[in-house]
Amino acid sequence: MKNLKVVVLMAFLSLFMLGNAQKKKVAVITFYADKTIDLSALNASADLIAKNTNLSDDPNFNLTEPLKKLHAAFFSEYAENFDFEFISEKEVLSNAMYKEFKPTYEEGKAIISDIETTTTIEGYNVIPPFRQNVKDLKAVAEDLGVDGIMFINLSFGFVKTGVGSFGYVSIQARYSMDLYTKDNNSIFQFNEVAGSPKKAVMLKGIPVMSPDKIQPMCESAVDKLMKDLNKKVKRLAKKANKKM
Repeated sequence: MKNLKVVVLMAFLSLFMLGNAQKKKVAVITFYADKTIDLSALNASADLIAKNTNLSDDPNFNLTEPLKKLHAAFFSEYAENFDFEFISEKEVLSNAMYKEFKPTYEEGKAIISDIETTTTIEGYNVIPPFRQNVKDLKAVAEDLGVDGIMFINLSFGFVKTGVGSFGYVSIQARYSMDLYTKDNNSIFQFNEVAGSPKKAVMLKGIPVMSPDKIQPMCESAVDKLMKDLNKKVKRLAKKANKKM
């Protein structure tokens, strides 16, 4: 009987160790916000484009705090829904190959035209989730010893209500989270949006483009976005856990 217990215990420990050994590892490879607001819903004029450019260049328009809130929520809440292991940020950000990585900033019609108009969590590179970047990151992923790489970014766009050149605009926060295997296979491309409760008046088709008006709208949109993200990430994780 004693020998049987020993055999059963050893079998259990073997299965436990095997399960842990097979647990996939993932590295979050980028975490940033784009300060250039999407104007496509407003039929942007040259004047509005210029104002939008000035806003994105303005140091007083600062998205650090909403980005930090989203970052904290990801690692304290959202990440726990996945069966795979997220390696530590310190391990990623201190990796020599990651530090030297040069990403592609343009692919097809998707462009980040000015790297200075993005805000990142300290230490991260700004790496758009283009397939070319996924391919180029394979060596980094292998050096980190991970099976997958995750891209997380936050962007914003105007949403118009009203008729003609008058009316109101709100800000829509857009959360993007893409996961690929190190061999360039897509596990998921997840997007979620939420509009700001705060609104701004438009005059002749142009909203007031000052940091004191736009930043609170961005922050309130992110707050609303985060209320729904945890539930939706849980559903996403169930599917991703099977594919990964």
